[in-house]
Amino acid sequence: MTDPRRLTLILNGKAAQQKNVQDAVSAIARQGHRIDVKVTESPGDGERFSREAVKAARRGEIETIVAGGGDGTLNAVVGGALEADTDPACSFALMPLGTANDFARNAGIPVDPAQALDIALTAPARATDVASLKFDDGQKPRPFINMATAGFGPRVTSEADPDLKARIGGAAYLLSALARIGEVTPWSGRIRADGFSWEGSFAALAIGNGRRAGGGVELCPLAELDDGALDLTVIEAPEGDVLAGLLSSLPLAVGLKPDSVIRARASSFEVETDSLIPVSLDGEMLEARRFTLSVRQHAIRFHLPDQPPPR
Repeated sequence: MTDPRRLTLILNGKAAQQKNVQDAVSAIARQGHRIDVKVTESPGDGERFSREAVKAARRGEIETIVAGGGDGTLNAVVGGALEADTDPACSFALMPLGTANDFARNAGIPVDPAQALDIALTAPARATDVASLKFDDGQKPRPFINMATAGFGPRVTSEADPDLKARIGGAAYLLSALARIGEVTPWSGRIRADGFSWEGSFAALAIGNGRRAGGGVELCPLAELDDGALDLTVIEAPEGDVLAGLLSSLPLAVGLKPDSVIRARASSFEVETDSLIPVSLDGEMLEARRFTLSVRQHAIRFHLPDQPPPR
């Protein structure tokens, strides 16, 4: 057995009654570890619990914060922690309980709650980057650990049927996309970074610290969680035809790079669109026209499996 550990599990309220979650928590408590469970019930609870937890970590009362939920829960936990302490004294881990679990897919974290908690207890805590989106209107920056997407993807995510997601998981996003694909108009805009500039019409874009979004699609295949860089993927809409752009980008799902896809890497990207565009930060839905995405290298320590998943 590992030495007794002190953890705080910030658990999405929708998963609190799952027997496999309760069994996993009980099992590590029986092993002598101390695990304090905080269940979110209202918006903002995840951030609040995380702020409290990093303060407790600074006092030496806990060692690891575990986010129990999907990518949105993880985003809230990491964001709340960094808001309270820019250099947290604790490490972080994930019990993936969401629909898509894109960060977990990217990092190789098992979706079984007991196995995920074992990673939190036994795997090394690695230095991990955290990205952020900064608006041009003075709003506070919004952190994200996996990926920011804009355009068609966030619209699909926000409109996917919750009951369908509960039944078939990430495949619900694909069905939602197919149902709405003819209704979407393209966006036009400009993207700038050191040594890179692009302008045109696009169906969707992704800026990744991680590689996968939308239920496992590898939108940013070269992204790494610790390299101090973000990976940009732009799905162009040829001659303003968003449908053609999306259809021509389908090879992304099997790891190919179609002609309609633009890619770049940088530590920061400035994005400006001609109209408001839906943006998703690990599932948090926003709208914006001008924003900057940047990455802070090695912002937190995260418990990750020794071997990354195969590409």
